[in-house]
Amino acid sequence: MPIPSDTPNPPPQPSQRPLPWLRSLPLLKAALDRVPARCRPALFYETFYNLGSGAFISLLGLSLAALKADEIFSPGGTKEHLMFIAAMFGGSSLLSPLVGYIGKRVPMRSLIIYPNLITALLLFATGMIKTATFFAVVVGIAFVIRVFPRVAEMNMFRVLYPPTHRSAAVGWVKAVAAIAALVTTVVGTMWFVWQPSLYYWAYAAVGVTLALSAFSYARIPVHRTNQFEDRNVAAPHRAFTAGVKVFLSDRRFILYQIGFWFAGFANHMSHAYVAESLKEDVGASDGVVFWLVAVTPAVLMACSAPMWGRFLDRVNPMLGRSVFNSLQCVAYAFHCYGGLSRQIWPFAVGSIIHAISNGGGTINWLTGSMYFAKQENVSLYNSIHVGLTGLRGMLAPMIGVWIYGASVVLGPLQIPGLALGPGLFALSSGLSLCGAVYMIWMSTWDSGPAEEVAPPARG
Repeated sequence: MPIPSDTPNPPPQPSQRPLPWLRSLPLLKAALDRVPARCRPALFYETFYNLGSGAFISLLGLSLAALKADEIFSPGGTKEHLMFIAAMFGGSSLLSPLVGYIGKRVPMRSLIIYPNLITALLLFATGMIKTATFFAVVVGIAFVIRVFPRVAEMNMFRVLYPPTHRSAAVGWVKAVAAIAALVTTVVGTMWFVWQPSLYYWAYAAVGVTLALSAFSYARIPVHRTNQFEDRNVAAPHRAFTAGVKVFLSDRRFILYQIGFWFAGFANHMSHAYVAESLKEDVGASDGVVFWLVAVTPAVLMACSAPMWGRFLDRVNPMLGRSVFNSLQCVAYAFHCYGGLSRQIWPFAVGSIIHAISNGGGTINWLTGSMYFAKQENVSLYNSIHVGLTGLRGMLAPMIGVWIYGASVVLGPLQIPGLALGPGLFALSSGLSLCGAVYMIWMSTWDSGPAEEVAPPARG
């Protein structure tokens, strides 16, 4: 039987619709009614896919907090372990151009299903060797593999949902993911506190959920035609050269990526070291670290995502990004004050503001590039966007740990650092402010989305 591909089928007849009792759940029914009928089967199955996807997302915050928990690893995790986790999570996006290239030969949907299954298997290995280093390596590799579903999902949003309903649909599924992340974070935190020696059971449970979510995504009804297919695709180096030419010819998209760099670099540079500062500068307990690094972000991202989804349907992505950058500026200013004053409450305020910002920032990150891309360049633009995210996601944590600490220890290598400590957060606050001002400037001369302003083809 041929592998189905990436174009939605017409919606099933009412008698053929899947699991009608689930479709009648009030919240889910309201979300499905908000999109055109042809999109509802996709939104239905993608809702359940995001339960596993969200559970996996929670592992970043949980892993950062777990590495600093005294009762889980002995000796405990260091700032270098935090750097590795953050660099693998962010830097994995450098592989994103491969998604566009491979997606021209195989169904884009396959790049969501199979890497998720591989990641699920990998999560079962977290308890094989109970050291902080092994744990960081396994979780880091899992983050790398998951870059394929992350980028492929972005490409499929363009196929599954029309531009008039896309942000609302993405807002809904990411709210579901955020709720799943919240539940996983709370249950995982309770498990880590109750049974710290069995921490790997939580990762195995996420693995099971992720595998089930992959099977749910496989149920999305699609035509056999692969909308991204191009059997005459050029060799990788030629495709890269052609992609760079397209990128350099789009001044708006270049400027957008420059604006994204400011606050994006600031966030990658400091995010992982909030746990380090709480533990080393403030002396917070394990419970406080878990609450502020993992639980609070999960709660508020889940609550704010639907609101931000509707907001982003009404504004251009530059204006939306300026709002999120402004909130991030304030959040890191509080983190800086908390670290310098050795108080917990400013970290709590900063975590609340940063989490609310990320609730919309995630949707903006997922959908913003499509605003600039014509139909034939969707995959290319998403790959460039995620690839640049990967570049700063890999470099920024390394620069951050160098700024934060008096030294950086990498095995036998010891590199002197700047020892600014919480001053790192002040630098991130300033960069975020620059990003907010830049995006406001860019939004003042916006010409609208490429898919609506492009001239019609001549017959």
